[in-house]
Amino acid sequence: MKRYTIKTIACALAFSIAGTSCSDFLDQESKTAMTEEAVFAKIENIEPLVIGLYNSLIEVKKGRGSLMFNFGIDETKGGERQLWENPPFLYMDSYNGLMAGNEKLAEQWSNRWPVVTAAAKAIYALSMTEEEPAKAKNLLGEASFIRGTFTYELALLWGEVPIIDMARANELGYGRQPLKDVWEFIINDLEVAANNMPETQSDKKRATCWAGWVMLGKAYMSAPVETGLRDFDKARECFEKVMPKFSLMPSFSDLWDVDQPNCAESIFEFQFRKGWPNCNHWMNDLGSGAAFRSFGSICWFAGWDMIVPTPYAYSDIKDGGVWEEGDQRKEESIRYDFTYEGEPAKPMEGGSGDELLPHIKKFEDIRTNVEDSQPWESGKHFAYLRLADAILCHAECLNELGHTSEAVNEVNDKIRTRAWGGTLPEEMKWSTSMSQDEFRTNILTERVRELCFEGWRRIDLIRTGKLIEYAKERNPSVKKANAIQDYHVRYPIPDTEIKENPDISAEDQNPGYNK
Repeated sequence: MKRYTIKTIACALAFSIAGTSCSDFLDQESKTAMTEEAVFAKIENIEPLVIGLYNSLIEVKKGRGSLMFNFGIDETKGGERQLWENPPFLYMDSYNGLMAGNEKLAEQWSNRWPVVTAAAKAIYALSMTEEEPAKAKNLLGEASFIRGTFTYELALLWGEVPIIDMARANELGYGRQPLKDVWEFIINDLEVAANNMPETQSDKKRATCWAGWVMLGKAYMSAPVETGLRDFDKARECFEKVMPKFSLMPSFSDLWDVDQPNCAESIFEFQFRKGWPNCNHWMNDLGSGAAFRSFGSICWFAGWDMIVPTPYAYSDIKDGGVWEEGDQRKEESIRYDFTYEGEPAKPMEGGSGDELLPHIKKFEDIRTNVEDSQPWESGKHFAYLRLADAILCHAECLNELGHTSEAVNEVNDKIRTRAWGGTLPEEMKWSTSMSQDEFRTNILTERVRELCFEGWRRIDLIRTGKLIEYAKERNPSVKKANAIQDYHVRYPIPDTEIKENPDISAEDQNPGYNK
């Protein structure tokens, strides 16, 4: 399948929106510019572009595309059969043979840039209209939120990335930009988002200002130290704006109830639906169901098990894992029982032996447990941003600012108390006398318990500098291959981008991948 470079995507999108062909543009540049001004003077022509960004966001995030970055970390690894059948997954999981030609990784790079570019086009368009200022302000915030969020993700995974700003396209081109410039751009986008999006949206798939504040807080926490932009005090302020506006669900299990979408804890939620084409496939991809029957057959293991928990993520502390006695999040997050309608599941034919080891349970959609449905048609909503994450981030900021005892109380009173059903045993309370370094270790562990498999772990490990150490120690695939190196904290720029984008050369490749 042909992969388009960033520059090609940007050019194609510009022409499609302007309604002018590439040859027309080359021959009549001034005419095209006038056409753009005429088109974008009307806010009715811009609003569908912004709304369409959310559909594009869902397309990128649903299915296996959002799961790729869970390879090779401490909480998850690839299922053995899938690694055997898909060498690109194996290379991502073990880091042995991870190169710029990895087609699955290239897909994830390529799939994100059209969304970034479309958002950039919407932002540029909104600078041309004077109609309906209040609506234009909201739309600018939404487009900036999506561009900022995707650029945040790309910058953490690949480092220096292009800055897509249509107003400065001639100046910037489509090459990699200095790291500080990239993070200043991300922070600016998310500031615009937080200050311009509305507080509520009738259409729940659309983001509010509170999602903007959370992502801005995360950006301040995540900006590489060498940029000079990491600022835990500014991050703290962002989370403190959000936390009073939402409330934790009484029980952790409420978060995974298909009958409670867009709950009081959800800040920004992906709106999936059961059945094609609006399903997310995660229940099948992760083997989240206990098992299923197909056409009256025997009870089979349910799922493709693309990603499974590592022993660290499914085991108790006494066995070298993460779970403490009495923590209710364990059984809600991880499937240990594979009994379906009273019958134990049987391993897959030709399986590799890990089919009935613990699996990810959070994404089980019980609505597919009927005769006329299939697990790959699951459509449970997914809270991309939720209050518990913001609270843990806020506590982390407090600790970094020297308020460790206050941070401890916040985690005890809010997150851990709920995890034990509303009453936290004395022996399970964190001590307010713990050191700042102890808290740093403990908060990363607590984020596994609360947020495991929700897509934040690689980012958490990168921003705290723990990816290499923890993957080596806790991921069996990484340990067995013994190939991970410090440079693997970043992914390689795909060779298709280097070959076809004149603004990115072989010399621009991330260190370690040039061999």
